[in-house]
Amino acid sequence: MESYFTRKGIPYTSRNIRKDRKALQEWRDRYHGEIVPMVVFNNGKRIVDGYDIPAIERALRDMGFSP
Repeated sequence: MESYFTRKGIPYTSRNIRKDRKALQEWRDRYHGEIVPMVVFNNGKRIVDGYDIPAIERALRDMGFSP
């Protein structure tokens, strides 16, 4: 996932739920996480579960990015 965003020049923040307890708690409580990776856009207004490139590209277009 990170390589996709890097290749496209899209800024992102990566959080590792295996190493960061706070990230794990937020993943569970706020986003009801079940699938990794989870891509959170616009402070949680849009979430894409898994490595679903078409859904990620739709979300990016909706936010004004050109994937």
